[in-house]
Amino acid sequence: MPTIDTDQLTDSIHGLKDAAKNALAHESVEDFEAFERHISEVEAFVREVQQSQWANDAKGTIRRLEKGDPLTEADNELIRTFLISDAERYLAHENNYNDWLHELKRLIEEVGRRVNTVDRNSIADLRGILKDAIRLAPDIRNYLEEKRRVEKFEGALGTLDKPARDMLVRVLREQLRSGNR
Repeated sequence: MPTIDTDQLTDSIHGLKDAAKNALAHESVEDFEAFERHISEVEAFVREVQQSQWANDAKGTIRRLEKGDPLTEADNELIRTFLISDAERYLAHENNYNDWLHELKRLIEEVGRRVNTVDRNSIADLRGILKDAIRLAPDIRNYLEEKRRVEKFEGALGTLDKPARDMLVRVLREQLRSGNR
């Protein structure tokens, strides 16, 4: 198993912390744009580190998939790591989902209350409430997409036919070659 370049990983995380500190201190659009770019770069680097940790094992899994051999628990763990470990860990760490649902319900109720009393002076307030709801919807959808991704994986892993095995081989090879997933 390859070793992790802890210095590079540490430097990446320190840079991320600095970018977050700067964005939070200044609360500027530009600083948060820089932070978003930085966090995406760090996530890509961490993904590559994770994949490199599993690269040697992936070769054996790919061989078994190609031959149609039964997969071991280690193979299943490797496939899970490459395909859904990020979603599983996101779902485990995300702790605002229920808050998002409650807030969306509150906002929609507020829209319903205001719709009959809207005039030219209060229409902007209604738009502001709708804008807040618009902000929540992608977070809720993303959570549900990640949850569905894990559920679909669970269902599919037990029924790997030849086309599914071939697809897994392509995906694993692509991820081993590519810096982007």
